[in-house]
Formats: sequence, structure tokens, C-alpha cells
Amino acid sequence: MKKRWALLIVVLALLVAATPVLASGGGNQGGNQNGHQNQEQNQDQDKNQDQEQNQGEGQSQEQNQNQEQNHNQEQNGQGGQPASRPGKQFFTLTGNISALDPSAITVMVHNGNRFVKPYVGQDLVVSVTGGTVYRMYTPDGCVPIDFEDLEIGDSVSIVGSVSGDAFTAQRVTVDVPCCTP
Repeated sequence: MKKRWALLIVVLALLVAATPVLASGGGNQGGNQNGHQNQEQNQDQDKNQDQEQNQGEGQSQEQNQNQEQNHNQEQNGQGGQPASRPGKQFFTLTGNISALDPSAITVMVHNGNRFVKPYVGQDLVVSVTGGTVYRMYTPDGCVPIDFEDLEIGDSVSIVGSVSGDAFTAQRVTVDVPCCTP
């Protein structure tokens, strides 16, 4: 998206710079012959701008493919934060587990992104699925754990998807040092 805006700004700058030259007949006093040359130059500029725009759109498609790959890596337990995709929103939160249920974790929220901010200081129920990944932070790095290893009172960091008021965990990490209040 940023590249499209940058491309639009470049195109507008070119048009603004070319307008005085075109209005004065290209700086030449030659009549119809120069008018014909100016028309050809305008057509060439339009073709170049179209090519630049198409290249920009190709780069945007490449970026979208990279974001999709990052999301797929996240789903498989690889990579960092999930990439944001149109139609799908992601939340992050930190807090302490206040209740456990086989299909959900209730967390007293300490902090989070814009989707979680309204719940700071309150309990939030986060659904878990068979695809939810559980990890525990250790000095040697994060190690895989199971849902059964979670305990009430554990400090957690959770990343997942949100749709309306439904929060679904993709990754739950226990005992992350930055997450303790």
C-alpha cells in the first residue's frame, strides 16, 4: 500500500513538472510539427506511467504473497507475529490465567493491542482449538508444552485471531519475562 502511494506521488510530481512545459508548447515556436511531437511525448509519458504503475502493482502482489507465506509459517509454529490479512484481524495480549476450560482460557488482561485495550483489568475468555500452539519460556528459549501444563495464575502472552467479540488463540506462551505485571 505504501508503494502505491509513493508511485502516485511520483506520477503526480511528473505531471506537475510537465504541465508548464506542455502549456508553453514545449518551449518551441514550431506550430503543428511541434504540437505533433508534444502529443507523441505525452503518449510516451502515459505509457511509461502505465508501466510504472503495473510494476508497482506487481510488487504489491509479491508483498501479499510474502505476507501469506509469513502467515502460513506462523500457523505451523514458525516465524514471528502473524501477518495481517484482509478480512482477518489479529490480537495480542498479556495477562494471568484466571480460569481454565478444555475449550477456553480466561485471562485477567494486563495489556494488549487495540482489540484487547477495552478489556484491560478485566477477565477475557479466549477460545483454544486443536491448532493452538502452547509454549513455555525458559532461559534456553521457548519449549513446546501441552494445554494440561497450564495453571491458574500463570503469566501468559497470547496471539490469535479476533472476529467481533470472539477471540481464538493461535499461540499461548507461558512465563514470558516481559509479560509479568
